[in-house]
Amino acid sequence: VIPPPVIHIESYSEDSISFSLKMTTNIKVSGYVVNIYWTFDTHRQERRTLIIEGEKSIQKVANLTAHTPYEISAWAKTELGDSPLSFVHVMTSGTRPASPSLKAKAINQTAVECNWTGPRNVVYGIFYATSFLELYRSPHNTTTTSHNITVIVQRDEQYLFLV
Repeated sequence: VIPPPVIHIESYSEDSISFSLKMTTNIKVSGYVVNIYWTFDTHRQERRTLIIEGEKSIQKVANLTAHTPYEISAWAKTELGDSPLSFVHVMTSGTRPASPSLKAKAINQTAVECNWTGPRNVVYGIFYATSFLELYRSPHNTTTTSHNITVIVQRDEQYLFLV
């Protein structure tokens, strides 16, 4: 039986998590697949996937949000097949930034101007969809470091926006 990998949190800060991966077996490991999950505004679960080559690994994941819970899952790719999943939970330190205040205004039938308030020098994600279900499962999205963006949409549809 292939055991799951051991995920050990080495350190964490306001915007990063460092962790190590190892196996407690003599089975040859060719690499790991790691998923980092977090929830955005209770509507949208985000994920970042890392493909890591080699047997032992220390990884640092940056550009994270302060005071946010993250779930890290990993499995090993071995000469005998894939291992079971392993999970660990960690919350970044610091104070979570305040939610931006969004205003969306239709410019014409296919363009919406979005403006919001919030800190400078950060990356904002803009998510939009025609229903709450679509907003949760598979929204359209884009990112920007500015505080406004014009989004092109389909005509004759109503949209929900999150930033």
